[in-house]
Amino acid sequence: MKPKLLAAGVGTSLLALIAAATIVMAQTAPAPVPAVPPAAQTEAPPAANPVADAEAEVVPETWPMPVEDFMAGNYLERADVVLTRRDWDLASWVIRWATNSPFSHAAMVFTGPQLETGYSNTFVIEAGTGGVDLTNMRDYIADKSAFLAIKRFKKEWFDAPKRARVRGLLLDKIKASYNYWAVGYIARNLWFGVERSVSGDKEAIRNFRERDWDAPNEYICSGLVQMGFVEAILEYIKSDQLPPSTISDVVFEPVAATRLPEKDDWQYLDPVSSKTTAVLFRKQNFDALQSVTPEDLASSDKLEWLYFIKNGMVYKVSSYDEVRKLIE
Repeated sequence: MKPKLLAAGVGTSLLALIAAATIVMAQTAPAPVPAVPPAAQTEAPPAANPVADAEAEVVPETWPMPVEDFMAGNYLERADVVLTRRDWDLASWVIRWATNSPFSHAAMVFTGPQLETGYSNTFVIEAGTGGVDLTNMRDYIADKSAFLAIKRFKKEWFDAPKRARVRGLLLDKIKASYNYWAVGYIARNLWFGVERSVSGDKEAIRNFRERDWDAPNEYICSGLVQMGFVEAILEYIKSDQLPPSTISDVVFEPVAATRLPEKDDWQYLDPVSSKTTAVLFRKQNFDALQSVTPEDLASSDKLEWLYFIKNGMVYKVSSYDEVRKLIE
């Protein structure tokens, strides 16, 4: 019996050694590399998507731009200032002569399809011979003898609600009427131009009132634009939504602007005094503000030059010198 037990013991030891060796080899042998699927070995690039590529491509703007493309794009904003003139028009010539300006008329962008839905045309609000009214901007563009320039008031605080309020105040004056005949209107406009060139805007308006004459317009075109800015900003000043010093930013009449404190001097006024200064300024300088000329708007550095439209093309401009060259 002993030999059999010995053989069994040897056999058991041998199996144990083989098992131990197998474990050691398994621990030291490198792990097998998994087979790579054929599709993953040569992954093809994603298929081209021409629709997505076309949408991602940005077409650069080219200037000058056809006016139809300009009107269809998002280039105008509410309360943009529009300056224009008409050649071979006597009233336009008188205004330009009296104010030494290439422009004889001013208006303001009111609304359009690029600003809100429901419109197919862009409208400006203006003071014309029939009073304050809305006019299709294409009526200006269609006049082959006219050209237009567009400027914009840019301040961080001049947001959409304030732009809306400026044009809303102008709309409140819609259909402001004249109280004299057309012939009298033309004659007084001519004489007003003469007096304005000789004695200045404020003196000319004062002389008209002393004669019990109305000024050529209750709201002279560019004066309408000026008063819209001033009155809207005063509302925000009175309600403490804007500091009183912001009134200086929207005064485009150069002489009237000198009657306000310098930019750094507002800080020396207490809140009540500074608000009173802004409110009294409008009252004391009403004539000057009302008689702002298209040239005052054109030469003011408080309004930035944007575009010039002539002969069906729109040019991007940044200075009055560029505009003058295009006019010539």
